[in-house]
Amino acid sequence: MTRESSIGIVALPRTLQETSLKRPVAGGSQGYASSSKLSSLDDWSLSLEEELDPNWDIDRDVLLQALPEPTQDLLDEMAVRYPQQFETLPVQVKSPHCWRLFVKFCFFSGLPIAEGELHYRVVDAVATAQEIVLSHEVMEAVNGESAEILRLPNQKTFRYLRRHYTQQSGKLDDVVFQRTSWEVVLPEV
Repeated sequence: MTRESSIGIVALPRTLQETSLKRPVAGGSQGYASSSKLSSLDDWSLSLEEELDPNWDIDRDVLLQALPEPTQDLLDEMAVRYPQQFETLPVQVKSPHCWRLFVKFCFFSGLPIAEGELHYRVVDAVATAQEIVLSHEVMEAVNGESAEILRLPNQKTFRYLRRHYTQQSGKLDDVVFQRTSWEVVLPEV
């Protein structure tokens, strides 16, 4: 399914093609009721067994292709659709030239990692279901200028991660906090 707008035809992911939202009926597993809008988050009862993101099984490349290019026409459309929110944006964000798409983020800090940028990742043999990535900016914050000569995270970095990112670190096995579990991803030249 596609929709046409002033910025062109945009393909919608299959879960966005539905005309109404579905939410669980009181009582849990009885069924679902249709709702045309979300009145509050309290109306939604999510459990760990339920799939939180209905687009999870759609190929990432398909979702990325559905995104429109950051053009001035797109920003003008956003200004028309969301005038109050658009007015609060800094002037730098209102230029299409400053927009970039990031698809990789540091597991610990959440910092974006641009394609081809130096970063570190846990080797496949150790990584569980998701890729565990460490941005070079975190390495620089911990090790200063010597981060440039380090090829892998060191014990100082692991202590820093455990202390300052306790929630994320708590999700990982101890083997992740060993140098042999990591590899450097060098920038593309």
